[in-house]
Amino acid sequence: MKIIIDAGHGGKDNGGGTNEYWKEKDKALEISLYQYGRLKELGVNVELTRNEDVYLSPNDRTRIVRESKADICISNHVNVYNGKAHGAETIHSIFSDGKLATMLLDGLVELGAYRRRVFSKESDNYKGQDYYYMHRRTGNVQTVIIEYGFADNAEDTQKILEYWKKYAESVVKTLCIYLGVDYTYENEVVNYKELYIRGKEENEKLTNKLTRIQKIIEE
Repeated sequence: MKIIIDAGHGGKDNGGGTNEYWKEKDKALEISLYQYGRLKELGVNVELTRNEDVYLSPNDRTRIVRESKADICISNHVNVYNGKAHGAETIHSIFSDGKLATMLLDGLVELGAYRRRVFSKESDNYKGQDYYYMHRRTGNVQTVIIEYGFADNAEDTQKILEYWKKYAESVVKTLCIYLGVDYTYENEVVNYKELYIRGKEENEKLTNKLTRIQKIIEE
């Protein structure tokens, strides 16, 4: 199985999900580069549509995805609307069962993202086809668009600023589960070790307490 990571926008196209803290094109690239590196570490066959701040037309972007012959494309974005809408959402093709899109959103929600929706949308102009060109023009590649939150919503903005790397890692983990690839993450190993040590210490304290009580009873 092969994955291609698409950093939305780029170059002259800053992206609508831009605010005082980031340009959408930069945040999408930051997330994408992180995911690319992690998937490489885990032995997954992965490519990028872009690895720097360059403009890709819809034709160029979708051609790169098609020609990669990837099985899955993850297209990273940050949303924008009216300042009131908030939450993460994933968008899949009308021809997809939505399983991967649902798993990806579930992973983000587990880390504190607000669940907005998982959805697909049919085009008004191209009857029986997808509304989004990243679904309509990427051939047999299963493309999921991820919107990590709304750049014009204060709560989402704060979450992305603080947790974007955790969100990116969640996508990596979900992809590994979906593909059946062994997943490891150093921080999780450290956490498990900390829990083990803490549990061992608590157990020793309890054992010592019981020993003292037993001595008192025997006396």
